[in-house]
Amino acid sequence: MQEQIYKLLEEHAIKAQQSEYDRSVCILAISRARKLIQSIPVSSKEYHSEIIKQLSTFQQNYQDPDGKFTSGKGVIGALLGDLIAVLKH
Repeated sequence: MQEQIYKLLEEHAIKAQQSEYDRSVCILAISRARKLIQSIPVSSKEYHSEIIKQLSTFQQNYQDPDGKFTSGKGVIGALLGDLIAVLKH
């Protein structure tokens, strides 16, 4: 399952690099989300639910003031949605 999580992170990093709007904001948001996910101990009994919980909180509080069209919340939300879909199975 961890392999799928890292695959999703890589897919979203590529999407962020290809973003037409506020590319640097999108890249930074996904990079910070990756760091957050990597900071969660894999040995945790509640690893999957902890990822969802922490990433949800992170998204709610995330605000990159450098964005002209986005704050970065959208790309984090897209990642979160994909992770929820994968982790629920």
